[in-house]
Amino acid sequence: MRPLPPAYTPFPWAPSTEELARRAGLTPQQILRFDGNVPPSPGPSARPDTVADALARVHTYPHGGYPAIYEAIAAYAGVEPANVVLGAGADDLLLLCARAFAGPGDVVAVAHEPTYPILRLAAWLTGAEVDARVEEPVLTFVCRPNNPSGALVDVPDARPLVVDEAYFEYAGETAVGLLDEGVIVVRTFSKAFALAGARVGYALAAADVAAALRERQAPLPVSTLSVALAVAALANPPDVRPLLAERKRVADVLRGLGLEPLPSHANFVFVPLADPGAVADGLVLRGLVVRPFADGIRITIRGREDDDRLLAALAKLVGSAP
Repeated sequence: MRPLPPAYTPFPWAPSTEELARRAGLTPQQILRFDGNVPPSPGPSARPDTVADALARVHTYPHGGYPAIYEAIAAYAGVEPANVVLGAGADDLLLLCARAFAGPGDVVAVAHEPTYPILRLAAWLTGAEVDARVEEPVLTFVCRPNNPSGALVDVPDARPLVVDEAYFEYAGETAVGLLDEGVIVVRTFSKAFALAGARVGYALAAADVAAALRERQAPLPVSTLSVALAVAALANPPDVRPLLAERKRVADVLRGLGLEPLPSHANFVFVPLADPGAVADGLVLRGLVVRPFADGIRITIRGREDDDRLLAALAKLVGSAP
């Protein structure tokens, strides 16, 4: 087996809800997760009847593929079906892009770090090195809006370029207009569409690039059940305006606590802290799970009731109150 690069570390998965509940002496039902950047509940189309037809035919292959979802994604994104590549979540497509362009001895650039760790891992798994300082990398990745900061970072000039737009719906800005200039856009149904468990994502690229990416995929990379859920979700796209309003409210309350959340164009806010680990541990003991980083914590926006519970706990932990 080919060895992994010395700098490689596996993706840092968060502990399970059950494990966190055991640590806190609580039941899993008492745990609220603010660390996954996903909505607190499924969307209205995620119902048993949505997948009933696909379930009745789950014993066979979807002969002819998934034309309905290619057409639905194309209509939603303002492109043609030939521009669409389907994948098992955005991560699957980021890995696909990396292995399509890079290999041992190559250099891949990752812009605006710190950022989503899968971008580095995708490059390393191909045997390539990661260095943002090289003048001509074989591929450049950028996460926009960035995770974990939430910043709507600049689009790099480098080509080919993969733009991870997992949080596109919350930002309203896209690089889709650059597809014919060597740009690939990767999106997911995990965030605004609330289908993280279904593992569905898509890439948008110039037709020839999209065809070349599909040639490098395993056949039928997504299950028929997941496709049914995604098609139904696209028929009624989410309205993110209530979340954007709640994000602003949460940020305002955090400022009232004396904290300085970073401006965010995603469904979370990043809060710089002197001791993020201690704050995160204190929140876990109260059944509230955030994502700690070396310089702060990332808080997923859920809803007013849940968010107020977190804000009240933070007020006690940081020694201030709104």
